[in-house]
Amino acid sequence: MRDLSFCTDCYYHIYNRGVEKRKIFEDRFDYWRFLETLGFYRKSPIPVKLSDFRRGKLGIRKIEAQTEIVKIYCFCLMPNHFHLIVQQVAENGISIFMRKISDSYTKYFNTKHERVGSLFQGPFKAKLIETDEYLLQLSKYIHRNPKELEFPHSVWEAKQYPYSSYQYYLSGEKHSFCDTEFILSYFSKTNPNSDYQSFVEEFGFEDPSFYSVFIDPED
Repeated sequence: MRDLSFCTDCYYHIYNRGVEKRKIFEDRFDYWRFLETLGFYRKSPIPVKLSDFRRGKLGIRKIEAQTEIVKIYCFCLMPNHFHLIVQQVAENGISIFMRKISDSYTKYFNTKHERVGSLFQGPFKAKLIETDEYLLQLSKYIHRNPKELEFPHSVWEAKQYPYSSYQYYLSGEKHSFCDTEFILSYFSKTNPNSDYQSFVEEFGFEDPSFYSVFIDPED
């Protein structure tokens, strides 16, 4: 059982991986469906499931009167796990948000890939972000994750990894649900995108034990 209670207006590192470390994203459609799920369930009330909404059972105009229960500041989806930086902005927002995305995505994935049972490795993991330094270093850690994937390294260096918020941090393009301005506000007022890129890419983590600050060693 998780011993962390979520406080409204606080920031958290949320992450989880597939059961038995299996892949939770098999193709690009899975990645995009998970991103769609994040965007859909970050607000309340939700009068219909995402699957029903996608089938047109409720018009878009009927869900316009919503408020955010969480704010998302960073995301990165990897083949067998994901990372989020999330702020709770309504009571029980994170618990509601994570339950809905886990249930929704698991049902989608199991139906598509003809499997049954749990998809994720138990309840999602969460760590309170207590300082500004922790927030910035964590965003760097999250955005550097794809560097280790087995695809041409140039993809990450060219900012072409499509399942991370990093490209939006550098391009200045507004994302549909991820707020990049908050973290960028810690950097140069004249060129925050460039300064953030230097922060993420030019200075790695020299001490491997530093990673245990962000995730539990057994994860």
